[in-house]
Amino acid sequence: MATTDTFTQTLTAKQPRLLSAFEHIIAQNHLAHAYLFAGMDGAGQPELAYWIAQRLFCLNVSEGQPDGTCEECVRIANGSHPDIVTVAPTGQSIHVDQVRYLKSEFSKSAVEGNRKLFIISDAEKMTASAANSLLKFIEEPSGNVTALLLTTNKQLMLPTIISRTQVIEFPPLNAQALQRTFEEAGIPPNQAQLLRGLTNSLTQAQALLADDWLPQTVTALWRWFDQVVKGDPRSFVAVQVTLVGLAKDASQQLVIMDLIAALFQDLLQLHFQIDATELTFGQYEKELGTLTAGLNEQQLVQATELALTSKRQLASNISFQNVLEGLTLTLWPIFKNA
Repeated sequence: MATTDTFTQTLTAKQPRLLSAFEHIIAQNHLAHAYLFAGMDGAGQPELAYWIAQRLFCLNVSEGQPDGTCEECVRIANGSHPDIVTVAPTGQSIHVDQVRYLKSEFSKSAVEGNRKLFIISDAEKMTASAANSLLKFIEEPSGNVTALLLTTNKQLMLPTIISRTQVIEFPPLNAQALQRTFEEAGIPPNQAQLLRGLTNSLTQAQALLADDWLPQTVTALWRWFDQVVKGDPRSFVAVQVTLVGLAKDASQQLVIMDLIAALFQDLLQLHFQIDATELTFGQYEKELGTLTAGLNEQQLVQATELALTSKRQLASNISFQNVLEGLTLTLWPIFKNA
């Protein structure tokens, strides 16, 4: 766990507006009982959660900032404060025993003071029953309790949870600065430009490049995308023959859906002549320009909406292959007369 100085420094660099907003919220004693912090991996959700914890419990707050050195701050940084309850997935999900633990802690009073704080990491990995079990607390909080749910995939959260929390969107980091960070870590420029549209985390970016997975996936996706936009029936075959085999787990499936959405968003950006340096697939700028020249605004908007909808379908337990095959079939009529 990081120190307070690191939390503050990281948030000042990543999310200064959110840091300032929560400084004001806490100073005015207007902290809500449940928040959903949503954004890319690396956008600052955990740092803000632990900054809030230290701000609430610090013994020596100065100018709105916790000091980072008092006993309370140190215990929070070490993960040993009894009134800060943290839960994170073990494996692929947050399990039923963890939910039972949460529910039992919700019903208990604070150990040392009059406040408790819950931090639930990767909240999208709660099962439906686990998420529903939190609804009673969220709807009827008891005592001086706040829950912070952190997610990198808001689309996977139950609508009932989203509607009953205050959703705080963490905007992506500055694209050019993020690309420089990736390049300074040894990532080639084309791949850095691609990765900045997928994650704000250098660790995750490097993981996506492991075993040459991302370059292989991008090449296969581009072939499929080019065929789809041209109405080529081979794009349907490519789903089963190539794309499904590249998505070995749920996280890779989500990355592929993000990449598909980014491809259509790049077409839209070029159509409206937005700065090409903002493209995710900058390596295909020339080809994208050729494709968008033959398409109209309605086709591009409709295709982009379908791509975004498909990611939500994947979150509804429709198989990855079925989602991609369905997307391919619905895209063909849009482009057949292009």
